[in-house]
Amino acid sequence: MAELSLTDEQLAIVRHEGSAFISACPGAGKTRCIVERARAVLSKPSACLGLSFLSFTNAAISELQERLTEDRLLSSNVFPHFVGTFDSFIWHYMVEPFGLDGCDKSLKIIPDTGGLIVTPFPGAQGLRLDCFERSNGKIIPEEARKVGFNRDPARHEAAAQSLRAQLLENGQLDFDDVRRIANSNLADKAFSTRLGDILSARFGEIVVDEAQDCNPDDLSIIDWLKDVAKIPIKVVCDPHQSIYGFRGGVSDELFKYADTFTEDQRLPLTGNFRSSQNICKVVHTLRAPRQRGVEDEALGLLKDYDLDVHVLSYGGKGVSKKIGAAFTNIANKNGIAAKDCRVTAKTRSSGLNAIGAYTGNIGQSLSLKLANSVMKFHYSDNPKDQFYAVTDVHLITMAISEKLNGRSYHQVISEENIDILSWRGQVVKIIRELRFDAAAGDTRAEWITRARNSLGIFLPTGESSIAQKLQNQAKLDDILGAVPAPGISARTIHEVKGKQYQGVCVVLTTATAKGILTHLEEELDNRMAEDARELYVAASRAQKLLVFACPKSQSKRLTKHISSSGATVQVTEI
Repeated sequence: MAELSLTDEQLAIVRHEGSAFISACPGAGKTRCIVERARAVLSKPSACLGLSFLSFTNAAISELQERLTEDRLLSSNVFPHFVGTFDSFIWHYMVEPFGLDGCDKSLKIIPDTGGLIVTPFPGAQGLRLDCFERSNGKIIPEEARKVGFNRDPARHEAAAQSLRAQLLENGQLDFDDVRRIANSNLADKAFSTRLGDILSARFGEIVVDEAQDCNPDDLSIIDWLKDVAKIPIKVVCDPHQSIYGFRGGVSDELFKYADTFTEDQRLPLTGNFRSSQNICKVVHTLRAPRQRGVEDEALGLLKDYDLDVHVLSYGGKGVSKKIGAAFTNIANKNGIAAKDCRVTAKTRSSGLNAIGAYTGNIGQSLSLKLANSVMKFHYSDNPKDQFYAVTDVHLITMAISEKLNGRSYHQVISEENIDILSWRGQVVKIIRELRFDAAAGDTRAEWITRARNSLGIFLPTGESSIAQKLQNQAKLDDILGAVPAPGISARTIHEVKGKQYQGVCVVLTTATAKGILTHLEEELDNRMAEDARELYVAASRAQKLLVFACPKSQSKRLTKHISSSGATVQVTEI
């Protein structure tokens, strides 16, 4: 019965045996296809091997696991199946059980080692470990320039190499280490053959969702699973949403990777069940010309929703603080609540500027970090923001108590076996006590006094003054006074990826708008390809209302480009 409402394309995917490259447009119902494929496989009397469902974010995995559990396709005891991130699959099956040469300790994941500070001698300028090449310890010039480092790096490079070696000796790996070790293990032919036999005896099929988020190392592991382990692989992706090039992710390689599958293994998924047809038309114009393909058809409940797309044309050098209010006004006029909308931009500062929130530099000041975390906790409607705020304040308490001692936050948690229940309640209580409300008469001086009283208990024995660590800085007024417009949330484009909202406002900036439009019109400047894909990702999150906030110098050009699709577009000067 579940198959009756599937489209022909969805049905072809559900019934496809063997490996496949599935290219899915936004809102195509790929999660439903994955669930129905699981139903089809598990309903067979001969089904005995496990299924593995992989993706690249915890949020995507949580959604998929919830759908599989709701449909009673998986029980609380998942074995012999596996549902998890691609990172966790590599860790569990290719690295952790086999240890590491030269290390006699249990291996542990420490994801934030890149933030450790390399200081080769007292008084030397400290540099983050991720400013150095992993393979040879050489400094990365562009990273050094960002922090104004312009001297002989030899001693820093030697210290960075020594620190990385020490981390490996202690079995403390980040996810890049895990990938490198996994590929090294798979390069050993005897090991590769044995592991392939083991995994093929365990799994009858592996589904890799959101594959546009992978990097070339991930693709080589997928190839190994398909070609060496001989496990059927379903690669599900939208190549137009490859936006992780800054951290080594694939971009145009994914289009080429599709060609490694046979024609009958390349399956399209084009119907859009998320957005109105007007939005589908505009989103189609945000793909690169050579790879634009046919326009996606709106198939969902909103297919006949005919709300115009809007362009907010703003002046000035920076992102206008009027954008949030203008976007809210359009949403309200069309019966869409602010809580169901998002402002999204390439950078966090651009998004926060658009809604009138604080965007200044916080630096290393503990008092400024504390104020920023408290405001984030109390004025965000996103549980994820609140979670990070609590973690940030816990890190501040560690800094005050001098527990870090050159270690990263996650190193301390791991090495001292600190359980979340031992500190979370106390930290949340402190954050609630530090809520700032100017309308109720709160002042900066009063707030910093409360902060010192609350966090003074974390001072090491023998230290009596918390004022040196929590300073009363004038910039606190800017942070504590920057309350975003009610109900409006700003997110980076990477944060909204994989989600959907009734209304979306996409912020373009003077730095990138011209280059993006040139790429979309002529595809001449490939340097802007990823920025253009980010615009595509952001706009495709919209269900009912899509708004672009664009610098005045490029707003006519943007309007002309997206109107060429036949969509109706309104322009508002702000």
